[in-house]
Amino acid sequence: MGVGLALRGSDDPERVNEGDAFGKADGSYEIGIHTARINDDVWYFAPAITNQSSEKLMLEDVEPGTLPDGLSFVGARLFDKEAFIAGIPMSWDSSGGSANDDPSTKPSTAVEGFTLLPGQTLPDDKIVYLHLRVTTSRRPLKSDGVRFIYEQRGKRYAQTLSANLTIAPSTPQR
Repeated sequence: MGVGLALRGSDDPERVNEGDAFGKADGSYEIGIHTARINDDVWYFAPAITNQSSEKLMLEDVEPGTLPDGLSFVGARLFDKEAFIAGIPMSWDSSGGSANDDPSTKPSTAVEGFTLLPGQTLPDDKIVYLHLRVTTSRRPLKSDGVRFIYEQRGKRYAQTLSANLTIAPSTPQR
């Protein structure tokens, strides 16, 4: 496992190393939302992850890789897929989403502390949603990547997977 890119001093127990436990193939998708307005809540799902390393790991957090001015990060939550009776939406926003699909109305838990054994994929019955809030009317707004922070063998790592969200201008009604 390659380790590098120290973000803090080497004697700092909070040091975060560049991780590669999830490989390079996971993730890679684009989500576009045209209905979100200022002050809307936006939820979108994180890439599915598989621990491709030979050691167990424990998730500490999941967050956007980059976030432009105009989007604020509220948090990430772990949901049971069965809570979404009509199916799992890739994304949801206050102005364009069905009330039945609103993630804020579903039971969820923190991602912190979720453990993946070597070779284990985030279980098929679970999904991680990232929650953002739109704070501007400026468009487009683009969040690049989803960053997974995890602990493995007593060290902290972060790995960003390719999964992008764009809040685009509204499309005209026809």
